[in-house]
Amino acid sequence: MKLAWMREDIASVRRATTFLVALLVGSMLANLVLAVFTMRLAGHQRIVVVPPNIHKTFWVESDQVSSEYLEQMGYFLMQLTLNVTPQSVDHQAKVLLQYAAPASFGELRTALLAAAERLKRDGASTIFSARDLLVDERALKVGVRGQLTTFISDRRVSDVSKGYAIELQYAGGRIFLKAFRETNPNDPLENQPRPSPAAAVVQ
Repeated sequence: MKLAWMREDIASVRRATTFLVALLVGSMLANLVLAVFTMRLAGHQRIVVVPPNIHKTFWVESDQVSSEYLEQMGYFLMQLTLNVTPQSVDHQAKVLLQYAAPASFGELRTALLAAAERLKRDGASTIFSARDLLVDERALKVGVRGQLTTFISDRRVSDVSKGYAIELQYAGGRIFLKAFRETNPNDPLENQPRPSPAAAVVQ
């Protein structure tokens, strides 16, 4: 009787061992297949992205982005910066800083705080009506020009033609803001040499 039990136990152990070996081999094969797919996808990946304000879709690859992506992000950041009131400026600055490039965060934050303080002190609001946007896909830069209108209370105090350059950075699958500065409306992308550096964020 004991011999039969021992034989049954040995057979049970063998079945369990065979099952575990099969499970281990299957796991190794699955890992191998996943590794092959990962290696094949690592060199080239395109993602279709929906912008914060939906105007059109665009694509992102591992090392570059489409001009549509740059255009939409430039337009979004422009609205956060230039279409502001004393009540909205703090919130919009907070949102914009979420897109700030790490190396530019301090400079952008300082400029935004100064602009917000000036806006609230004067009780002023600004509205920017973009006439056109120009994109330099290679330099990751967006140039925009249009009319900047300033109101104090309900009174329009200025309506001037402005140009701005928005410098972007693409890293880790994200777009970051490096600088937002005023430029010549006739040369918003600054294709001509600038005599001196401008502020990171201007209004």
